[in-house]
Parts: sequence; structure tokens; C-alpha cells
Amino acid sequence: MKPLLQSRYIDPASKRISHILGLLGPALLLPWPAGCKGSRKKWKHLQLSDMNAPSHLAKLERAGNIGVALGRASNGLVTIDVDDDDYITQLLEANPLVRNTLRTTAQRGCNIWLRCTTGYPRSCKLSNRSGDEIGEWRADGNQTIVAGTHPSGVRYRFVVENPAIAIDYSEIVWPHVILPPDATESKRVRRVTEKEVVSVSGCGLQIQAFFRVDLIAQVAPTDYHHNNTSLFKLARLVKSYENAIGRASTEGELEAVFDRWSLIAHRFWRHTRDEYYAEFLDACSYARIGLDENPIEVAVSRAKAALLPQVQGFTDERIRLLVAICREIQQITGANPFFLPTRKLDEILGVHCTQVARWLRVLEFLRIIHLAPGEVRRRGGNRSPRYNYGLPMRNTVGFSSVKEGYHSDSELCSAQRVRSEPKAPLP
Repeated sequence: MKPLLQSRYIDPASKRISHILGLLGPALLLPWPAGCKGSRKKWKHLQLSDMNAPSHLAKLERAGNIGVALGRASNGLVTIDVDDDDYITQLLEANPLVRNTLRTTAQRGCNIWLRCTTGYPRSCKLSNRSGDEIGEWRADGNQTIVAGTHPSGVRYRFVVENPAIAIDYSEIVWPHVILPPDATESKRVRRVTEKEVVSVSGCGLQIQAFFRVDLIAQVAPTDYHHNNTSLFKLARLVKSYENAIGRASTEGELEAVFDRWSLIAHRFWRHTRDEYYAEFLDACSYARIGLDENPIEVAVSRAKAALLPQVQGFTDERIRLLVAICREIQQITGANPFFLPTRKLDEILGVHCTQVARWLRVLEFLRIIHLAPGEVRRRGGNRSPRYNYGLPMRNTVGFSSVKEGYHSDSELCSAQRVRSEPKAPLP
């Protein structure tokens, strides 16, 4: 069976202690000889504060293997030790967010590192439905080797080299083939009929784990009139969640996310809860990329993969690519205006930023893009203005609306021709 992910050896250099702590967070590290998982030397009297002792740090620097005291000794740090790749695959499929947490391996299987933020079961063996041992739940009183050499001579290495994620134990979904650590014989029987219930409740718990309070706070409004922008960022966070789990959010998940946002944002509300919830769902319908994705990079990637539009009077593919980037970024931002950083575009298009700025003015003259409402171009300014793709649309009182969308490049070109045709003289 091929490995789940390509792994690399753990750095054995002197800086490995700081690197390990950067991945684990607060943790009590234990020094062991190379090639062993521990010794008769007592360690359970040690505390997290011992990590500040120079003598303990010196021992860690000299140690061949580095162990990690789990459970209360390291503020809830635990590992799920699974010996078989088939069970690992099913565990990760049931917990999409866990795919991105720290994972280590040596001779076989792997250790999945988590930090439980609430109560968790005591350390125990993990079993399948037949009662066969398939690994361990390691918590209070246990330790796991994170760096060094396995007794077989194989080096411990990272499979996923990301920080250990914090999670409520109840948010861990145990697949049907693995009995949870706190399972009894009676639970083992009921587990057969509870599979669907566990899976459904787990989905709600997964989105709660993803949308942590601090993550919601980062996109929450900080004043009145900031709710629209905040809700669009929240919708992009939902898109990040959907990308992580590989499916669309359920209606229940969307409402749970909005309710978490409401707890922080409601003090700046000027309308009803239902109005803001409707706006949130509307934003989710046109959000195209996750909040962790760069709109310019995504727009460039999509523009290069699509057919470049024709620009009348120009044959240079670079200016055609610029038009395609504008088109794609407008699709990404929905009805919102977008920025076009010229210094970023000069790297993409291979021309000087002044040439990019000149081309943008040309596209504005050709009515392919237009300045967003309220934007004013200032000579010598160092701030890029905001744009909308397409022609500005005038309403009944003669003012430009935010955006006029075009479903295809042919529609846009047709509109350009209409605007460019000379008007008949008045009688």
C-alpha cells in the first residue's frame, strides 16, 4: 500500500527542540537515548514548568530521542496511535480537519497529534469491532516519541508537518470500524445501529471546530456599517471550510456559523437578525474562493486556463490576459469592486508597473472596466483605485450603479461597439 502522504525526516540539528515546540505548542519534552521509547528513569513527576530549567533543556539537546509527556502534563496534548493504514484512512475520512494536524511515523502506522480543549478519555488501547487491537489512545500518563530513532533503526519522521490543532474531544468522529476509547461492551453493540447518527452529529461538530471563536472574531465587524464586508468574509470562510471537507455546507451548518458570528456582531446591527442572515446566505451564493486563498492568484490561474478575450486594436496577449484577470476577479468578488495591484501584475505580465497602469487606463477608456463608484484617480498617488468589470450602468436619475455584468465577452464587445458608434445629429 502506498503511503498516505510523502514524509520527510525530522531535523536532528540542535534547533530541533524549538522546531518541535513550534509544532506542538506547550509541551513537556522528555530526553531518551537513541533507539528506545523510554527507560526505567522516572519522569511522571516532571511538570511543564521544567521546560524552563536550563538543565532539562541541556538534556534534551543531548538526547538521541525526544518523547512528549501527554495529557495534563502538556495541557491536553494527546495522540491517536494507529498501526494500520486502512484504519488511518477511515479515521481521516471521518475527520477532514484532522488531515491537517501534526502527524508522525516511524516503522508502521502513525501518531495523530491533537490538543483536547475539554475532558477526554483515559489512556487505553484502540480496538476494531472484532475486538482486535489496532492502536492506542494516548493521554494522561502516556508519552509518545516525536523525534529520534525507532528501536528497529528507522528514524521518526513527519507525515504532516503542521501545528497540532486544538479540538473538543466530542468533535472527534470515530468511524464505524474503530471503537472509541471510552467504548464499553454495551456501546460496542449499539455502535452498529448508531452509525448514521454519529456521522450526522459529527458534521455539525466539525464546523464548530473549524469556526473557532478567535477565527470568527477576526472577520467580525468592529463598527457600524461594517456588517456587509464582514458577512462576505464570513461567506469566504465557509468556502474555506467546504474546501477542507470536500463538500457543501448543510443548512444547519450555515445557521450555526451565522449564530456564532451574531454573538460578536449583534452590537453593531442596524437591522433584524433575519435580514442579516439573508444577506449572509446571499454572500455564500456568490463567494467563489476561501478566505485563505489570494484572489489575484486565483484569478490569474483561472484566466490562464480559459480562452483569452479579444481586445479590439490589440494583439499583445499580455493585455488580453489582463482583461481576463479583471473578468475572473470580478467573478470572485461578486458585486464588490476589486483592487488591481500594479506591482503584482508587473510580475505576472512581465512588464513594468507603469505599463500596467497605462494598460488599465486604456481598458477604462475602452469601457472594459470602470472605476468603482466614489473612486477618483489621483496623479502621482501610490494607491491603486478600485474597479468593476464591464460598463457602468446608469439608472433613471442619471447616476452610475455599482456594476453592470456581462455574461460573455461577446456581450461586452457588443456594448463597446454601441458606445463607440457616432450618434446622429439632433434635428
